[in-house]
Amino acid sequence: MNRALPTNPTAEDHPARDARVSLLAAVLYAVLALAASAVAAPAARSVAQQTSAPLYGVEIIVFRNSSVGGGEDWEAVPPGRGFGSSAARGGPAPQVLRVLAASDYRLSTIEATLKASGAWRPIAHAAWIQTAANWGTHSGIALADVGINVPELSGMIYLERAPIYLHLGFDVHLSAGTTYTIKEMRSVRYNDKQYFDHPAFGIIAVVTPIKHGEAPSPQ
Repeated sequence: MNRALPTNPTAEDHPARDARVSLLAAVLYAVLALAASAVAAPAARSVAQQTSAPLYGVEIIVFRNSSVGGGEDWEAVPPGRGFGSSAARGGPAPQVLRVLAASDYRLSTIEATLKASGAWRPIAHAAWIQTAANWGTHSGIALADVGINVPELSGMIYLERAPIYLHLGFDVHLSAGTTYTIKEMRSVRYNDKQYFDHPAFGIIAVVTPIKHGEAPSPQ
């Protein structure tokens, strides 16, 4: 199920619902602030000329609950929502063509709002340009390959292209005394901010198409 970043957060029947509602409120305020300012998309420069495959700009923020644990049982590994079984057709592995500089980030306002909240602490922020794997192959990119080298984080990022939809997924683990996992893949729309959640940590992501020979337009 495609789930863009919530715009009307409500408390859910979840052991950590209060923490999650606080998170959603913080992110909502950040999105509103972001909409009020002009944010330029990262420049493609000459990257689009390096391959004939479709190119995508991906940006993510990984953030954790400032008080991970707190007596809550957050250790259970959720099922891999949206992953299903691997397809047999194979295809080329995804390729990272460029890791972008912080000056090209589009989600900096959201990162600043999370920092200011005190309840959530950003621990990684990265943006890059890549190709996508075929849908269902589950051929991913390691966090280190996009410049995320945080001792407490490990895992993979998946961007897969189907005939109609683009799918974004994560199998990411946070080590904070114990290990917490986000494992989910979903169809996404270009430029829509996506929120992948867990009571202990979360990921905000956005995917932008890049035309060959052209820089993406500002959002």
